[in-house]
Amino acid sequence: MKAITVTRNKHIEIPKFLQPVAFSYDWSIKKFGPIHRAAAWRNAELQLRRFQIFLGLIAFDKERNDLTINDFGCGYGAMFDTIKNLPQFIHGKYFGYDISAAMIQAAKNRISDQRAFFILNHEASNNADYSFVSGTYNMKMAVNDDEWQDYIEDSIIHLWSKTKIGMGFNMLNVECPVREKTLYYADPEYYLEFCERHLTDKVRMVEILHPNEFVIFLRK
Repeated sequence: MKAITVTRNKHIEIPKFLQPVAFSYDWSIKKFGPIHRAAAWRNAELQLRRFQIFLGLIAFDKERNDLTINDFGCGYGAMFDTIKNLPQFIHGKYFGYDISAAMIQAAKNRISDQRAFFILNHEASNNADYSFVSGTYNMKMAVNDDEWQDYIEDSIIHLWSKTKIGMGFNMLNVECPVREKTLYYADPEYYLEFCERHLTDKVRMVEILHPNEFVIFLRK
């Protein structure tokens, strides 16, 4: 069965400051292929664990079988592998977005499921019940922290506007003992307060991955 694909704009332009990030992932997927290393994961087990933590958010919707999901920064579609067999997703739809054209093409080549849509874009273009951001805010390349923080805040607000029920995102923790110059390390309390102030009072932080990173969940 041929994969159904959706593109918001065939000539979409990625913002200039994001282009080095896109180039990095283009190179990575071409070098490693559609495996965890292409998405900068040390091993597949940690990658799966992150997805499982996110999907704990949809456990509340046990009576649904048609959930729609935005995966912002989908890479080669690895999260879809975790979602596809869930009871809540039997008649659902998955929208994966990425700024890397090579990643999007790899996802289209790899996944043949009529519920999966892969879109080259730097923002979500579809409304969905749930939205997830797995690792997307971590790699900033040479962008300074203040500019990257502005980008994250705008992105979170926009993605929340496309979310009907709940959203989850993660970031590297500023308390991480080992840092890399191309990555962004965030203060979890700052982003928790940001979400409470601008989005909803139904916010909680998950620190299972402490001290290296944190996950924030939001519900409407």
